[in-house]
Parts: sequence; structure tokens; C-alpha cells
Amino acid sequence: MRIKRVEIENFRCLDQVIVSFDKVTTLIGPNGAGKSSVLRALDWFFNGDKSAVLTGDDVFSGAKEQKIVVRVDFNELTQSDRELLGEKYAPAKVDEFSVWRIWEDGKDKITGRALAFGPFEDVRAASGAGPKKAAYEKVAAEHNQLTFPKWTSVGAADAMLDTWEREHPELLSSAQVSDTNFFGFAGQGRLSGLFDFVLITADLRASEEAQDTKTSVIGRIIEKTVDRSAADDELSSLNEELTSRHAEISGRHFASQLRRLSADLTAEVESFAPGRSIDVGSVQAEFKPQATRFNVKVDDHGTKTNIERQGHGFQRSLLIAALKLLAHRGAANRDASVIYMAIEEPELFQHPTQAKAFATVLRSLAEDKASGIQVGYATHSPYFIEPTYFDQVRRVQRSADASAGPQVIVYEASMDAVVKELDTFLEESAVRSRLDNACLHELRDAMFASAVLLVEGTTDRAIIEGVAEADAPLSSLGVEVAVATSKGQILLPAAILRRLGVPHFILFDADKDSGRRVRAKGKPEAVAIAQEQKDSRDNRTMLRFLGEPETDWPSGFCGTAAWAMEDMLETFVAAKWPQFEIERQALVDAGRGADGKNAATYRIASRSAGSRPSDLTTIISHVSSMAV
Repeated sequence: MRIKRVEIENFRCLDQVIVSFDKVTTLIGPNGAGKSSVLRALDWFFNGDKSAVLTGDDVFSGAKEQKIVVRVDFNELTQSDRELLGEKYAPAKVDEFSVWRIWEDGKDKITGRALAFGPFEDVRAASGAGPKKAAYEKVAAEHNQLTFPKWTSVGAADAMLDTWEREHPELLSSAQVSDTNFFGFAGQGRLSGLFDFVLITADLRASEEAQDTKTSVIGRIIEKTVDRSAADDELSSLNEELTSRHAEISGRHFASQLRRLSADLTAEVESFAPGRSIDVGSVQAEFKPQATRFNVKVDDHGTKTNIERQGHGFQRSLLIAALKLLAHRGAANRDASVIYMAIEEPELFQHPTQAKAFATVLRSLAEDKASGIQVGYATHSPYFIEPTYFDQVRRVQRSADASAGPQVIVYEASMDAVVKELDTFLEESAVRSRLDNACLHELRDAMFASAVLLVEGTTDRAIIEGVAEADAPLSSLGVEVAVATSKGQILLPAAILRRLGVPHFILFDADKDSGRRVRAKGKPEAVAIAQEQKDSRDNRTMLRFLGEPETDWPSGFCGTAAWAMEDMLETFVAAKWPQFEIERQALVDAGRGADGKNAATYRIASRSAGSRPSDLTTIISHVSSMAV
């Protein structure tokens, strides 16, 4: 069983959002956007009775009523899942089921998507014997063509409804059915031990999870690993032995004394109430030896310390390692349960190499179906984004609406949506195959940016960033310059950024003089013509992708989303900015730069050279305005 989709309504800053979930789900976005609220809504959904009690302060400030709703859709149901959920919630031919948790005016309600007789929901929802009986009798009266059993008691009502539904499958349809037993309320929970949601908050200390309790991570590992049964049997025998010995010692020392005391008290009482006697006896002691408890210490080069005495980075490492072990133990024991590991800022307190290792290990666990782990992050680190899995990123953003106040929007670039976006522009197989495409490598940083400038090559980026640094670095404005490696490769990252709601601008070379360059190398005329035709087609494809009128050789602004250099950025600089070449050569001559197409040298030269071309400053100004 896996979480497929979550719908959250009126929880904290979340008015109404829908988030789809994958094996690994990465929530990104600026501080205060609502990433952690998504994870904490799920924590309340699964663990609300234990760790996340709601109050009116948790209701979205713009809500019309004091009501919070969290819906979770599960999929990939296994046979074990079906057996536990039952035919009512997991019919043989259905691969998904849904559960709602609703908090309204301080009251908590659980409903599940099930095959049910719809009118019975009013009966199930009624509280108290009188209202429940009245609701049942109303259903019977309104459906008098059907036969219903006689009402007996409120305690037997739910079982009676379930039995009737099993006997009348032809009258059932998919409906929301109240059921408090999903999470262990009022008895055995349907999801207990089947699906566990563990939230590792940014401020959670490992010392709390290292205690030997039923709900802690270490406690769960011990429960799956350590067999206490033999020790429990011996402790039970010890209990019986101690109880017997206590009775024997008490009898030997107190029996005669208590008999005399009883006789004396009886004699005194008879003078006031004849016919009654007093018996003073010893109370049999009941020994209940505590079960063996375990604790965790860290051996740090020969010195044993408590967990809380270790650094925060090690504490988080221990927590995640413990969860990994818990999942492995479950897989080894053929335990079908799933652990959803939700982590706030997994990069917190981690050395960069350790953060990368975390990301790699957790992804490998989530990809291994046998491990029983699903992973979600709320992160500010590019280490936890894998560009080839762009469809697993959810970008959380606040959008100011003057009429309704700030609204949280969750963007995603699903595989189907990106394929559709690139229909007729790029082969579908090239997107779906998850090739390690160089054009995606720089999406890690671009996804976090307030605005992105997509360029073809590293020297293009160097020139643009150098020109900007003469005034203010683009990074200080939240602008990322991302290299796509070529004009033909720009479309894929552009489509992904478009779906993720990241403002972006494309700078590309129209390559008008490409044929002339081919001819200058002495190549056949046919080769030069073929190159010109290819560049013309690429330009038309780019303009069609942008939704702009097609032309062979665009120049300047292409709508508001792109700028075409008439030929190439480098030929433009050579023709329009002689100071750049002077500065570049001076750097090379002074030994401070490398000759040829060297990005670092280009960046320094473009930063130092005066009389910057207006075309470049216009591009920079336009991109900067997109980040506001």
C-alpha cells in the first residue's frame, strides 16, 4: 500500500491543495510557503490522537467554517492489505481506497471509501442511542420495499448494518462510511502495523525516538527484532513464585495475630451489633515485575554517552539509520507493512557529502519495493533533487490574491504533462526513458530559483553573469542562469520549469551565419545548406514552442519569454563589444585567464569591461523583473 494522492482543506496556511505522491516526493519552495504544513497535515491524519491534537488556531484563517479535512488516497494494495481492510473497503477488482479525517468544531471524524448502502451513512454518523435508532427507523420507512432487521441496541447497530450490507451486495455503491477503527480508535485499527507515518521534524531529537516505547523508532525495531516471549514466560513464573512465597510468609507471621485481633474486635462489636463478626486478614500481594527495558548509548571511541550528548547531525543520522533498519527488518520478516518516512529539511546539520549520501540511500530504499519505505522531504537543498526524476518534485508557492488573501499553490511537472507539453517537439521516449540528459543537470538549482535564464552553453552563462555582476549578482535577486548545452536541448528544461511554475526566460542563438562558418572551413556547399536548413527548422520549432509567429531567422525579443541572438552571443560580443576582447586578452597575457573559450575568463572579462551592450543589459533587466 502506498500514498497516491492527498487533498488538504483549511489546514493552517493551506486553503485547498491537492498533492500527488510518488515513491519519493520532494517538496520545495521558499520559507513559509507551506511545505511543512503538508507533512504536518499528514501527521495529524495518521497520528492525530497521539502527537498532533488540533485547535481552532490550526484552521486556515480565511475559512468560512471551523473545519479541517484531509483525504488520503492509497494505491498498490497487496493481498495482505485487502485481508486487513476487508471486502468492504478493498474489493477484489479495486486497486485503491480512500480515507478522510475531518475535524469540525473540536470533533474528530473518520470516514472511508467503501462499498456500502448509502442511506446507512446517516445511521453510522448519528451519535447516541436515540438519534441512531431514529435514523435507522427513518431509513427503514423510506425504503419499505426492503427488509431490515429489528433494532436491538446501539451497541449492536454497526455490526447489524455491516451484516445487512454483506447479504445485499447488489444494493451497494461506493460511498463515504464512518469508521473510527482505521487508526486504532476504539479498538484494533485497520491500518495499525500496515501503514506507519513517521515525521522527523526539523527540531526532533533522536533521544526521544531512542527510548524503548511502543511508538518510538527504536521501540518498533526492538519489537520486530527481540523475542521477549521466553523471558516473559520466566518472569510470569517468577511472579507466581513470589506471590506464593508472599502468602506463605504472611500466613506464618500474621495468621495467629490476625485471628486474635479478629476475635477481640468481634467481641467489642457484639455489644453494639449482636450477630455479626469481624475477620481481619492479609491482602494477597500481586507482583508484577516490569518487562525488561532497553536503552541506547553511543560508543564514541571508547566513551559511552547518551544520544542527546551527540551532535545534531549524528542524531538525525541515527534516526534515519534506525528507520532504514526498521524497514529492512520488516522486509526480512516478510512483513507487508509500509513506513512513510517524512523528513523536514533532511540536509539539516549534515556535512555536504553526508547529505548526498542520505539522498542516495533513501532513494534506493524507496525504489526497492521490498523495503516497504515511501519517502517525502521538505527541503531547501538541491542534493535531494534528482533531475531525471523531475516528476517527483512538488513546488509549493504562495500566490497573493487581493480578494482571498495568500493562496498556496502546489505545482508539479508530471511525466504525462511534460510529454504533452513537448508533443511534436520532442520524442516521447526521450522524456519517459529518464535518460541522464545533460540539459537537466542544472535543474537542481533552477527549481529553487525565483526566475531562471536558460542559455545554451557555459560561456553564454559566463558572459551574462559577468555583465550582471558589474551592478549586482543575479543570484542576489534569486535568478539562476542554467545551461541546457544546446538550442535543441532547451525545450525539455523549459517545459519542466513551465509546469513547475518557475518564471523563466530563454536566450538562444538563431545561428544565421552558420552556413558561412561551414563554408569557411572548406566543407561542401551541400553541408553548408543542410546546416542552414537545420538551424532554420530549430528556430521555427523554438518559436512554435513559445507560441510566437514562425520565421527562419528571429532576432531580439520573441514575445516576452525569449530573446534570439541574430547569430550567436559570441559573434555579437565580438562585433558589438570590443572592450570585452581587450579585457579577455589582457587577462590571458597577465596569466590570470586561459586562452580560448574559457568560461571563468569570459566571466571576469565581461565583469571588468566597460560600455556593456544594451542588448545584454536589457536581457538581464527583463529576467530580473521576473523574479520580483
